Amino acid sequence: MGAFLIALAIGLVILFVTIRVVRMIAAGPPPEPDPDAVEEVALDYRCSVCGMQVTVTHAQGEETEPPRHCREDMLPA
Repeated sequence: MGAFLIALAIGLVILFVTIRVVRMIAAGPPPEPDPDAVEEVALDYRCSVCGMQVTVTHAQGEETEPPRHCREDMLPA
């Protein structure tokens, strides 16, 4: 009886996760950014792990999050 309940619980978790994933896929891609909200910027970032440098020239809004590289946030250069 205990194995049946465990199997039922695992089956329900798989069912709910599958329904959630299908709903996310059916919703489509996120909306496009507003072209009027995109501003020209000149932000330089450097990866703290490998040293790669990136210059961001266009961003939406004044405060932008740093890009990620080598699974770490890049640091302002």
